[in-house]
Amino acid sequence: MRSALSIDLISCAVISGILPLLFLPQLPSPSTWWGVAVMTVLCAGCRINQLRLLSIVLLSFLWSTLYAENIYRQVDGYVGRTARVQGEIVSAHINTQQSQTLLLRVTQIDGHSLSWIEHFTLPLHFSMTDQIISQQMAAGQQWQLNLLFRAVHSRLNQGGYDQQRRAMATHQPLIGIVKSAKVIDESTDIRQKLISRVQQVITPLATRDIILALAFGERGGMQPERRSLFLQTGTAHLMAISGLHISLAALLGWVLTRGIQYFFRNRYIGLWFPVLSGWITAILYVWLSGANPPALRAFLALSFWMLLRVKGINWTPWQVWLRIITLLLIFDPLMILSDSLWVSCLAVAGLIFWFQWVPLPDWITLRYRMLARWLHLQLAMMILLIPVQLFMFHGISWTSFPANLVAVPVVSFVTVPAILLGLLFCWLPSLAILFWRIADYSLSGVLYILEALQQGWVTTAGSMLLFSGLGWLLIICWRLSLWRCGLFTPWITFIAILVPFWQKPDETWRIDMLDVGHGLAMLIRQGEQAIIYDTGNRWSHGSMAEKEILPFLNWHHLSLLGIIISHQDLDHIGGLEVLQKVYPEAWLRTSVISSGERCQQGDSWQWGHLTFNVLWPPALTTRAYNGNSCVLRISDGKYSVLLTGDLESGQELSLVKHYGDKLSSNILQTPHHGSKSSSTISFIQAVNPQATLTSVSRYNPWRLPAESVEQRYKKSRIEWISTAKSGQASVLFYKDKYRILTFREHFMPRWYHQ
Repeated sequence: MRSALSIDLISCAVISGILPLLFLPQLPSPSTWWGVAVMTVLCAGCRINQLRLLSIVLLSFLWSTLYAENIYRQVDGYVGRTARVQGEIVSAHINTQQSQTLLLRVTQIDGHSLSWIEHFTLPLHFSMTDQIISQQMAAGQQWQLNLLFRAVHSRLNQGGYDQQRRAMATHQPLIGIVKSAKVIDESTDIRQKLISRVQQVITPLATRDIILALAFGERGGMQPERRSLFLQTGTAHLMAISGLHISLAALLGWVLTRGIQYFFRNRYIGLWFPVLSGWITAILYVWLSGANPPALRAFLALSFWMLLRVKGINWTPWQVWLRIITLLLIFDPLMILSDSLWVSCLAVAGLIFWFQWVPLPDWITLRYRMLARWLHLQLAMMILLIPVQLFMFHGISWTSFPANLVAVPVVSFVTVPAILLGLLFCWLPSLAILFWRIADYSLSGVLYILEALQQGWVTTAGSMLLFSGLGWLLIICWRLSLWRCGLFTPWITFIAILVPFWQKPDETWRIDMLDVGHGLAMLIRQGEQAIIYDTGNRWSHGSMAEKEILPFLNWHHLSLLGIIISHQDLDHIGGLEVLQKVYPEAWLRTSVISSGERCQQGDSWQWGHLTFNVLWPPALTTRAYNGNSCVLRISDGKYSVLLTGDLESGQELSLVKHYGDKLSSNILQTPHHGSKSSSTISFIQAVNPQATLTSVSRYNPWRLPAESVEQRYKKSRIEWISTAKSGQASVLFYKDKYRILTFREHFMPRWYHQ
C-alpha cells in the first residue's frame, strides 16, 4: 500500500509548480501544454511517492499557465479594438495631482452580456485617465463608453518599476481610451457616498490625504512629499490597508462585542459571538478599502486563521504560513507576480523565523518584558526585511528602527481605531469629528518625528541585493554554530557573495539608451562613471529623471560627470534641473549661448580612451531647436557611436556634404525619434551603421516612428531597435567586438513583458 503524501509536501509541490510564472520567457505552446498534461497523468498513476509529488508540481504548472494564457488571449483579442462597453464604476481614485484613475467592471461589450466564465477569465478592471469625463464619475454608477482598448505598457529599465508585471498581477492589463461616454445610472453606491461625506467633514484637517488612504485605501490623493517621507523612513507599509490594519479592525470588533457581553447573562456568553463580530468588522473594513488585493489577501488569511482557532486545530506557524500561501496561489496563480504578496509573505516568515531562532532571553523580567518584546519585534523587521527594501525601493533606511518604534504603535493603536470609530459614528458629525481630530493630531505628531528621521535613507546599487539576506544567514550560522565547522560552511558562502565584486566587467565602455517614453536619455559609461546625453521629459508632478534616470544611476552605482543637452525641447531637457540638483559638480554642455560649456561644430575632448567630436551645430544660438541639435560622434578608435538629438533632413544633408564618409559609425541614435522629417537615404548611407537605436513611446500622439522611416533602415539591412518594443537598449563594447542587449529580449525576457 502506498503511503499518503503530507499536506506540507503537497503545498510545496503546488507552490513549486506555480513559481515558473515569475521567470518564464513565454507561456507554453499548446503542444507543450498537452505533453506536460500526459506526463502529469502518467506520474499520478504511479505508486512511487516522488512521481506522485511530481504530478502535483506539473498539475499546478498546467493550472497556472492555463490561467495566465486565458487572460493573455483576452488581452490579445481586445488590444487595438474599439468597442461599446457598459459597466459599473468600481473605484474612482481620488487624485489631486493628476487626472483621476478609474476602474470599470465590464458587464457588456457591444451589447453582449458576459457569461460567468468570461467574468472569471476576462480582465474586468482597466484604467481610464480622461480627466474631463472621470471628474463626472463615481463608484456605483453605470456608464456606457465607446473605448479604444490598449494594453498596459511599461517603461522598462534596470532599477525601474515594472508596471506590466503589476498590471498582470492585479488583472488590470487593459487601458480604455474614451472616445465618448454616456451615463446610464447616476446613483452611487454606499461606499462612494460615505467617502464623499467623510471628505466634507475632514477638509480642514492637515492630514486628510493620509486619513483617506487609511480609511478607504484611496492613496491617489496623498501628497508626493509624504509618500517619499514614508518610503525613506521605512514606514510606507503603514499607509497601505494590509494585514495589520485588517487584524486591528477585527480586534476592535472583538473588543466591542466583549464589552457588550459584559451585560449578558453567563449562559449567553460564548466564543462565537465576538469572533463572528470581529470577522464581520474585518469584512466591512475590506469593503471600505475597495477590496484591493493586499486587503483581500489579508482578510482571506485572517479568516483561515480564525477558523483554525475556533475549530481548535493546532498547526505550527510555519504550517499555517505555507498552507495559506498555497490556498491563495491556487485561488489566483497570478498573485505570484505581486510585489505586495512577496512583502507580506517575507514579513510573516521573518517574524516566525525571528521568534523561533532569536527568542527573548529568560533573564528579562516581567516588568520590562512588554517593552523588550516591542523592541525585539522592531529589530526583527529592520533586519529581516532588508531584502524587500532593496529589491522594491532600491534603498535602505538606517532610521527605520526608531521610525517604526514610534509610528507603528501610534498609527495602529491611536490613528486606525480613531478612524474606525469615526466611520462608525459618521452619521453623528459632532461625535465623528472628535475621532477625526484624534486621527489628525496623531498623524501630525508622527509626521513631525518622521521628518527628523528622513535623512537616514540611503540609495543602494543592484549589487547590494547579494548582501540583503546576510542578516538571515548570520542568524542561522549563529544558532547552528556553523563557524565551528571550519572554513567550509559560512565562509565559503560569504566568499561566494563577494566574487561578483572582485570580477571586473569585460566591456571597456558602453552606452545605454534608457526607455523614457517620448524623449531621449542616453548614458555613456566607463567603469562607474557616466556622461548623459539628454535628460528625458518632465511634467507638472515629476520627471523622467526621477522616474527612470536616477533609479538607473543608483542601481548601477554610477557617478554622473557631465550632462550634454542636444537642444531645448522639453522631452530632451526636462530632467536637467533634477540631475543638476543631485549632481551639482556635473559639467553641462549645450549649443546655447551662455549656458554651460559650448557644444559647437569642431569642438572635441577626451574622456578616458573615448574621443568626443562635435559635428553640429556650426554656431551657438539663444534658443536651440531641432535643427540646432548638438551632434556627437564618440569613438574608442575602433568602434563609434553617432548621437543626433532631433536633427532634421536639412542639417543631415549639410553634415553629409561636409563630412561624407567620416560620419561612418557602428551605432546610430535615430534622428528625431524616427520622424519623416529626418533619416534621409543619403544620411543613412553616409553613416552606414550596423544598428540604429530609436527612443520613442509605444502610444505617442505623433505616431512615431514613421513606418516608412523604419522600413528605410530595414531595407538598408540596418538592425532596428526601439525602446517602445524592447525597453532599455544597451551596447557593450569590448576590445574585439560589441554586443547589443535589450531589456525585453535579454535582461529580463518574461511572458508578461511581451
